[in-house]
Amino acid sequence: MQIPLATAGARLASDAGRAVGLQLGPHRVTADHAENGPGAGPTPVELMTGALAACSAMSARTHLERDGDPGDIEVVVTLDAGPPTLLYRRVLLGFRLDRAEAHRLADALERTEVTMMLKPAFAIRTQIEHAGEPLV
Repeated sequence: MQIPLATAGARLASDAGRAVGLQLGPHRVTADHAENGPGAGPTPVELMTGALAACSAMSARTHLERDGDPGDIEVVVTLDAGPPTLLYRRVLLGFRLDRAEAHRLADALERTEVTMMLKPAFAIRTQIEHAGEPLV
């Protein structure tokens, strides 16, 4: 058996509606569907888009730190039902990159762990922006 990259456990109590208790490593999170429960946490799909956004932000920071402190990085991921089903990733920067560096960043984001895991099932479109102005 190979060493697992991550482990998650889910427990749904009989009186919890759809509010599922998740154990993600040492962390506890609740996932829920607001229309079928109290809305005690994000939906499973929101957790998936959140994983892509978090992984992308961390990877962007790692990539951009090579040239010094990059400042704030925000990533917004939207899942469009399609067809085709599309994950749209917007990387919002508080600083300006030249076009070549924006392309290098977009290329680096295509190789993140979560991106590589989702690519077989979803099209992922990435846009790098500064002050609302698309760079890629």
